[in-house]
Amino acid sequence: MQEQKIGTILWRGKWLMLVAVVVCVALAVFVTKTSSKVYQATAMIQVNAPSTQTTDTFQNQQASQALAKTYATLITDRSFLEKIRDRVGNGQYSVGELESRISASAVTDTTLVRVNVEGESPPTATSLASDLAQAFLQVVRQDAVVRNDDQAREIQDQITQISNQIDALTRSGSDSEKLRSLRLAQAALTNQLGAIVGDSARQSGSVSLSAPPTAGSSPIRPRPVLNIAAGLMLGLLLGVLLAWLRSRLDRGLRSPDEAEDLLAVPVLASIPVRKRYSLEDGVISEAYDVLRANLAFLSLDQAMHVVTFTSFNPSEGKTSSVEGLAYAAVRGGMSVLLVDGDVRTNNLSTQFGARGLPGLTSVIVGTAQLDDAVLEIVPGLALLPAGPTPPNPPSLLSSGRMREVMAELRERHHLIIVDTPPVAHLADASILASISDGIVLVARVGVTNRADLPAAAANLRHSPTPIVGTVILSPQEIDETYYPTRTEGRRDVMEMID
Repeated sequence: MQEQKIGTILWRGKWLMLVAVVVCVALAVFVTKTSSKVYQATAMIQVNAPSTQTTDTFQNQQASQALAKTYATLITDRSFLEKIRDRVGNGQYSVGELESRISASAVTDTTLVRVNVEGESPPTATSLASDLAQAFLQVVRQDAVVRNDDQAREIQDQITQISNQIDALTRSGSDSEKLRSLRLAQAALTNQLGAIVGDSARQSGSVSLSAPPTAGSSPIRPRPVLNIAAGLMLGLLLGVLLAWLRSRLDRGLRSPDEAEDLLAVPVLASIPVRKRYSLEDGVISEAYDVLRANLAFLSLDQAMHVVTFTSFNPSEGKTSSVEGLAYAAVRGGMSVLLVDGDVRTNNLSTQFGARGLPGLTSVIVGTAQLDDAVLEIVPGLALLPAGPTPPNPPSLLSSGRMREVMAELRERHHLIIVDTPPVAHLADASILASISDGIVLVARVGVTNRADLPAAAANLRHSPTPIVGTVILSPQEIDETYYPTRTEGRRDVMEMID
């Protein structure tokens, strides 16, 4: 089955897309109205890495920036939040709730850490941010003190051990070289201990609150404009998806243009479908006049003396198209013969009240003469009924006698229109098409399956007779101002769809 064009799919699904957009935007508005408001407070923490006399300014800046990134990660670490949970919000929040409310990041190319905390109101967010910042500063300072105290204690123990060794060597008065080495080690450890004590004081001030927490007066969530925009985009995406899904699931023929694309043959006429109409209906008559004119144009290049009408399935408008064309040709001054080649159901014969009368099959088998079997409907229009149903229609229709009958009919009428059974599972139409000059395939919008049209064409192309075009029956809204009422034809009839 040929794929539909994207523009066609979207146009046919425009109402689905509109409904999807309206629903999604309405849902976005509902979520925005019913969602709890969330406010955000921001605190800025200044980080300064401990420096020594040998560290230059650039190195200290780089160290401070690296330390800021480490602290930004530490603030949102679960183990850190477990340690400070009791100090934030009076301990009423679980670690998971704190994780969902807190975010931190190092400000690029600075030694600052930005801490964002969410709350149900500006005061709540500000209070939580203040508690978090103070708890972080306390933990960092306490850790620095504890770490330096541990290092100082270890060094002090080493100094004590060396002092005891020096005292023992001094009393013995031996090994002066070892004594001198121990005194140098003692001096180095004493200097290191002094440095650690100094670092402890510096590290306790390595972090500070550079900007107190502040919360905006507007909530960060929900965001009405963003939510509505997201609803609009989601609605469009959903609408396109629904339109595409509909095109995939809906396999019915949607328009005459689609039939033309599927078959690669022209649409000879688009016939309006009405619940009730008569052949005197100006709109219907004009549509069949278009069909007659287009067949006449085709006859300029290729003789269209005998035309076979068929469809893929029943109930697609084949028999009504045959009758409509016949009356249009009569109005054009032609001598027309309708041949009911559907010897299985006799639909066309039934339409004219000739069911059961001698007809085509009778002439072929020799039980009736051609002159006796042909019935005059109106001046210029005659009908050759189907006749009795034979046991093997394909054999009868493909006989040499059938070709002789058709040759004789060609001598008597300007135009012969043959109504045949559907081609879905029967060979009758292909057999009758082989003794015709052209095939017209009839389809109906909303009834014919799109995949059936290429299948019908494939079946018919086994015949040497070309498919010259299609007739599409389609529901249409037409301004009837320019259509005069016809007076020719027979009585009003119900819509004739076989």
